[in-house]
Amino acid sequence: MLCSCSSKPIVKVVTHTNTVYVLPPADWLEHCDSPRFSGLSNLDLLNYSLTQTHALATCNVNMLRLQQWRQQYEHND
Repeated sequence: MLCSCSSKPIVKVVTHTNTVYVLPPADWLEHCDSPRFSGLSNLDLLNYSLTQTHALATCNVNMLRLQQWRQQYEHND
């Protein structure tokens, strides 16, 4: 009998989670270029070549991973 005396309506709270991915700009995903060589000896050339080849390969692998990640979430929008 007392339930009809209540003046407050029953409130049901609904929570909706919406995930928004902020993707890096496409310009940030371009392949890396290597700077020009400015050494004087063959040893300088060898060291430059080994260092730059490794750095460039690492950079391009990272860019490829970012590109794949971006493409995965681009199509979910």
